[in-house]
Amino acid sequence: MNNRLRSAIAALMLNSAPTHGLALAADQNTFPNKLFFENEQHPVYVAIASTAEQRELGLMFRQELGPAQGMLFVYADQRPRSMWMKNTLIALDVLFISADAEIVAILKNLPPCRKDPCQIYDSQIPAQYMLELPAGFVDRHGLGLGRKITLPAGLP
Repeated sequence: MNNRLRSAIAALMLNSAPTHGLALAADQNTFPNKLFFENEQHPVYVAIASTAEQRELGLMFRQELGPAQGMLFVYADQRPRSMWMKNTLIALDVLFISADAEIVAILKNLPPCRKDPCQIYDSQIPAQYMLELPAGFVDRHGLGLGRKITLPAGLP
C-alpha cells in the first residue's frame, strides 16, 4: 500500500468516528455535495470520489453512514463497473448511473466484507457514476431502473 493511500485511510478513520448528536451542518461538511432523485424534495448529501485514489478508498473503514448520505464515484467514461466491499464495515445499496443521470443497475443490501476473498459485484450495464448509499435506501425511497437523478453541480 502506498504512503498516499495510507494517509488517506488514516484521515478517513479519524473522520469516521460516530456522529451521534452532531448537527446536520457537520454531516454536510463531510458530505458537502447535494443530489436529488426525480420526484424527491429532500437532497442526499454525498462525498465525491473522482480520482483513482479516492475511488479505491471509497467508504472503507467508515463505521456509519447517515440515512441521507452517500458517496458518488465519478468516472471519465461510461462502461460496465465493478466494485467490492473490502474493508467496508457497513451494508450498502449501490446504484449505477448512466452519463445522462439515469439509474441503469441496482445492487441492494451488499454485506460488509471483512476478510478475503471478497465478492466482486458488477453493474453488467455501462455506467459513468456509481452511488453508494446506506442499505435499505433503495427500498425506502422506491427507487428503480430508469429513475433520473440531478447530479451535483461542477462534477469533474
